[in-house]
Amino acid sequence: MHTSGAVASPHALATEAGERALQDGGTAVDAAIATCAVLTVVYPHMCSIGGDIQALLASPDGRVRALGGSGAAPAALHAAALRGQHATMPIHGVHPITVPGVIAAWADLHAQAGRLPWSRLLEDAIALARDGVPVAAALGRDLDALQDRLGLDPGLRGVFFHTDGRVMRRGEILRQPALAHSLARIAQGGPNAFYQGDVGAQFVAGLHACGGLLSRDDLAQHRSRWLEPLATPFGPYDILTTPPVSQGFVLLQLLSAIRRLGLERAEPSGEAGTVLARLCAITADLRDHHLGDPAHVEVDLAWLLSDSLGQELARIASDLQQPLPATPARPRPDGDTVAIVAQDALGHSVTVIQSVFHAFGAGMLEPMTGIVCQNRGAAFTLHEGPAVLVGGRRPPSTLTASLLRRNGHIEAALGCMGGKSQPQILAQVLMRLLAGTTPADALAAPRWVVGTFGKADENAVLAEASLDAAGRQALARVGLPLVLGAPRDDRAGHVQFVRRLADGSFESASDPRGDGLREAA
Repeated sequence: MHTSGAVASPHALATEAGERALQDGGTAVDAAIATCAVLTVVYPHMCSIGGDIQALLASPDGRVRALGGSGAAPAALHAAALRGQHATMPIHGVHPITVPGVIAAWADLHAQAGRLPWSRLLEDAIALARDGVPVAAALGRDLDALQDRLGLDPGLRGVFFHTDGRVMRRGEILRQPALAHSLARIAQGGPNAFYQGDVGAQFVAGLHACGGLLSRDDLAQHRSRWLEPLATPFGPYDILTTPPVSQGFVLLQLLSAIRRLGLERAEPSGEAGTVLARLCAITADLRDHHLGDPAHVEVDLAWLLSDSLGQELARIASDLQQPLPATPARPRPDGDTVAIVAQDALGHSVTVIQSVFHAFGAGMLEPMTGIVCQNRGAAFTLHEGPAVLVGGRRPPSTLTASLLRRNGHIEAALGCMGGKSQPQILAQVLMRLLAGTTPADALAAPRWVVGTFGKADENAVLAEASLDAAGRQALARVGLPLVLGAPRDDRAGHVQFVRRLADGSFESASDPRGDGLREAA
C-alpha cells in the first residue's frame, strides 16, 4: 500500500522513476511522465519519443479529459502515390511514419498538472540511455524473434547488435548515447527542441535521406487535442475511455453488450467466453469499417454507441448460428505499446498509453537522434474509406486508456498494451474485478484475444496455454480457429492498474507478462 500515490508500468525501473517523482513532491502526472520517459529507453520495441500517446487525466475537482496525442501523416503523402507500388499500406519503412506526438503530449500533461520541473522528469531516462540498462526479458524476446528484419536497418543494427553481428540478449547492457543526447536537449529546451528545433531537424533530415516525406513544417504544425472522454456504466462504475481517433468506443460497445447479457461478473474464460469472443470479433469488424480521423471524416458515435446497435450486437453474439464477419487477413502488430497508470493524494489520476505500433515501429531508428520511428501510419488504408491515407490526417489508433469512476469520484486507473485487442483485454480484467478478484489475480489470470493470430494472418482466437479445458472448449465454439499461445503470452497484453482505497492509501498491480514486477528488474 502507498500513501502519497502509486504508479504502475511494464518495467520495474520505469515504475521506480515514477515513484521517485512522487517522493520528490510530484503529482501523478509528474510520475507518469518520468515513467513514460524511462520506458522509451528500456522498452524501445514498444515505445519511443518518436511514437504517439492517448491519455485520460482526472483532476482533483473531478473533471476528466482525454488527451489525443496522435500525429498526422506527412502533408505531402497521399494514398494515390503509393497505390502503384503497394497493394496495401506499407508496414515498414518511411511511408508509415507519422508525426511523433509523445513529447507534445508529455508537455501538455505537465502544463495541466505537473509540479516538478520539466527537466527533472527526464533525468532518469537520460542517465539510463547514457550509462546503459540490462536488456529486459520482453525486449530480448522481440530482438531474438525479429533480428533478421531489424538487422536490415543501419540505425537499429548500430544500437541493438554487437559489432560481430550478434543481436543483443536479455541481461546484456544496452547503451543509447544518441538518444541520451536527444533527451538531454529536450530536457533543456522543452518540446520546441523537437518540434521546432535541432532535434526535430536532425530527425527529419535522417528520414529524408531514406526517401521520407515528413517535413519540419509537419512537426511545427503538430498539436495534441484535449477532448471529452466517452463513458458507460458497468457494475457500480462508470468506465471512461478515449474518443476517436482512439478505438475506445469498442470497449464501451463490449461492456454495453456484456451488461445486456447479464455477464458483468461472469468468468471470461469460462462458458461465457463463447459469446464474449464472438462479441470481440463483431466489434473489431465495426471498428475497421468506421474509425477514422474525426477532424476530417464522420465517426458516427451516436449510432456506434446506440441502444439499438447494442441490442443487435448482443443478439448476434448469442446466436451461434449467425456467421461472424469475414475479416481479411492482416499482419498483426508484434510488439506495440506500453500502459502507465498513476494516482496521487491530491486527487489526480492518469492513464497514459504510449506506442510505436508494431515492434520497433517502422523498423527504423534515425541514427543521429537515436529515435525509433513509429509506424502508426500502417493503420491507414490505400482504398477509399474513413481510414484512407491523406496527408495531414491522423491514422486510426488502437490506444485505449481507461479510468473507473464510482459515485462521481475516480477510483482506479487501468490500461494495457495489446494493439487492436486492448478493449478485449480491458473488458476481461473489468469482469474479474467486478466479480471480486484481487487486482493482482485479475491481471495474472489466463486470457484470450481475438485477432489475426491464425495461419496466414487470418482471424482466430488466441488463448494462453494456461487456460483450462473448459475455457478452451468454450472458445472452440466461437466459429473461429483456436490457437494456443504461451502460458503467459505477450500477445494477450500487459495490463497496469492503480486504485485509491477508502482510507486514502493506494494499491497497484502490474501484469506478470511484462517486466514490471520487482523481481523482474
